[in-house]
Amino acid sequence: MPRSHSIICIGGQYEKQLLHNLLDQYNTLERPVANESDPLQLSFGLTLMQIIDVDEKNQLLVTNIWLKLEWTDVNLRWNASEFGKVKDLRIPPHRIWKPDVLMYNSADEGFDGTYPTNVVVKNNGSCLYVPPGIFKSTCKIDITWFPFDDQHCTMKFGSWTYDGSQLDLQLQDETGGDLSSFITNGEWDLLSK
Repeated sequence: MPRSHSIICIGGQYEKQLLHNLLDQYNTLERPVANESDPLQLSFGLTLMQIIDVDEKNQLLVTNIWLKLEWTDVNLRWNASEFGKVKDLRIPPHRIWKPDVLMYNSADEGFDGTYPTNVVVKNNGSCLYVPPGIFKSTCKIDITWFPFDDQHCTMKFGSWTYDGSQLDLQLQDETGGDLSSFITNGEWDLLSK
C-alpha cells in the first residue's frame, strides 16, 4: 500500500501574499516618506574592491566598487507574525522606489555602471541596496613625474534629481569608503582615502 506524506509549505504562501499586499498598489514614483515635507534619510557608503585601470591618455579611472544604500520605506512595512514570521524579502529594484544616486563625474557610456541587484527589505521598512559596478570616472592626471607620479582622483556621488530638502544623504564612512576587501593592483598603489 503506498504511503502518502503531507508537506506543509509555510514560507512560500506567506511571501506570495505579502508581496501582493505590498506591491499591488505600490507607486515607484512616490518618495516613501510619511510626511512629504520631510526629507528621506539615506545612508550611503561604498566598498572599493579594486583599481582596474588608470588611463592617463583619456584621463580616466576605472574601479570595481560596491555601493551601499540604506533607507526606510514607509510603504513596505508589515507585521511578521501575520505572514508566517517572514521578516525580510528580496525585491528587484525596478519594483520599488529607490534613490537616484549616481556618480556625477562618470565617464561611462551608460552613465550608471551598477548591476541592479535585489533590494533587501525588512518588515520594519528598512531597505538595503548593494549594487556592484565597474565605474569609469574622470580624473585629471598629471604625468610630469611619470613613472613616479601620485594621482588624486575624486569620485563624486549624489542624487541626480532630489535636493537636500527631499533626500538627506549621509555618508556611512567619513573617511571615504571601506577598503577591507581591496585587491591591490600591480601597477598602482592606493596611498590614502
